[in-house]
Amino acid sequence: LLCDLIDEAWLAGKSASIHVEKHNPARRLYVALGFAVVEDKGVYDLMACAPPGGDDL
Repeated sequence: LLCDLIDEAWLAGKSASIHVEKHNPARRLYVALGFAVVEDKGVYDLMACAPPGGDDL
């Protein structure tokens, strides 16, 4: 499901983003899917996955 969401965003030329608690073990999955931290939001981090060759972060 998450991969489908990323694909839909990329087809639209957009990045996919998610707010993740800093100690959430699922972060490993998000990093493996290409997400990176783009902003520290205190308890949460904003993570985004930009389309290949795109700068839409």
